[in-house]
Amino acid sequence: MRTSASIAAVAFALCVAAPHGAIAADDAAALIAKHKAYVGWQAGDGVVKTLRATGSATREGKQVATMTSLRFGIAYRDTLVRENGEREDDGFTGSVAWTSNTNGFTVRPVGDVVRALFDVDALFGEATTTSEFTPSLLRSEKVDGVDCAVVRLASQIGFPLDVYVDPATGAYRRAVVDPDGAHEDSFEGLGYTQAGGQRFLSAWHHGTSKARFAYTSVEPNAALAPDDLRPPKQTATWTFGDAPAAVEYDDTRGPRLYVDPVVNGVKGKFLFDTGAGGTAMIDSFARKAGAQRFGTTAIGGSTLHDVVVSSGLDEQTFDRMGVVGLIGFDLLAGTIVDLNFDTKTLRLMDPAKVEPDKSAGLVVHVDLSSRHMRAPMRVDERYDVMATLDSGSPSDIIFSRDLIKRDHVSFTSLGSGYIYGIGGPEAVTCGKLKPVSLGPVRYEARWACATESFPRSDILLGLDFMRAFNFVFDYPDGTIVMIPRKHY
Repeated sequence: MRTSASIAAVAFALCVAAPHGAIAADDAAALIAKHKAYVGWQAGDGVVKTLRATGSATREGKQVATMTSLRFGIAYRDTLVRENGEREDDGFTGSVAWTSNTNGFTVRPVGDVVRALFDVDALFGEATTTSEFTPSLLRSEKVDGVDCAVVRLASQIGFPLDVYVDPATGAYRRAVVDPDGAHEDSFEGLGYTQAGGQRFLSAWHHGTSKARFAYTSVEPNAALAPDDLRPPKQTATWTFGDAPAAVEYDDTRGPRLYVDPVVNGVKGKFLFDTGAGGTAMIDSFARKAGAQRFGTTAIGGSTLHDVVVSSGLDEQTFDRMGVVGLIGFDLLAGTIVDLNFDTKTLRLMDPAKVEPDKSAGLVVHVDLSSRHMRAPMRVDERYDVMATLDSGSPSDIIFSRDLIKRDHVSFTSLGSGYIYGIGGPEAVTCGKLKPVSLGPVRYEARWACATESFPRSDILLGLDFMRAFNFVFDYPDGTIVMIPRKHY
């Protein structure tokens, strides 16, 4: 799925500089024209009106998900279904970008991420050769041993988009969205599939990520109905009550925040995790509560109906934490959520009836395109980054090692440790990082760890940062209100 960049790492440059004169005869416009000739079509020319592509995502040779991509003109819908049944849908209606999870909770990406999505859509939809983009030649480099011309494509909507063109064929060998920017995303190992006399971008990976994405079937001008490209129907629903839920903050083994929903009549202790794209639990609790689709999940006076969850969380790890699962996007996406650390309550409200008080604190427009809460921040008042605010993380800060290697951010190494994610444990270097800032808010973490698995400009701020505020989460409107705590 082409929007899975938030789980991929941005590559170190694999290209070795080559003499510019090797490609001096081909100017930028000629190279882009050669690409158009290579693929045999471009967006809007009527050659490819619709498209259906299917394939899979693999990690170290093992299939981890299936993929489907549908396109009708500039509109598209991408669907990724993981092995555990968890589903992600992302798309563009022709005017609005959207993202949805397994239960059909749909939100609209807002802010600069929309510019990045525009570039990615142009790359896969072959709009880079249209008049929307103005090309300029930057330099020549080798990509996987092939001499390439680096052409920068500028548009009025998107970020700069660098394409690495093979002058011999016109094929793109690499593409980098927002190079050196906060939304940088590197598409490596680009491959094409021929179908119906045209070529289609069908294989890629993000940076140094071990995840590989490939469409094995490509059908141009496929029969598609308009509904095929619309967001999925929301299958889980809320009924709202006045009573708040109790939350528990525990700092015994690093900061954690818990909530106790009642699932099909069975009470369980869950991690409140803004970094979770859905709801997940250990198998033993799933069996006890009844199924993977739960009739009712009561949180305070409000009830979530017919929610699909994933199971298979590591029993030993979650037993040690004293919890049976985690809940995030499903709780947040269709509600207005008032999280108050002072009163230790979580209140869920109907977004059709409630409007957050935006005068109460700092209003932040967040990027929800990855079903996580991300906001633009700065490190040391100089380096722009995209920060995930993750209430499920006990770490103060986790950041991309590329900020040290490429941007030379000041960092004092004080030791080593491990972080744990989808790919298992990773050894990291930890120490002191310069302060990070979000508007007028300045945060100096006690401990920060550098990881190889984050894209260049990604950082993660855990519950130590978040607990300094009470929050109103308004995911339907793509905003949060951060209210400083008076006695924190």
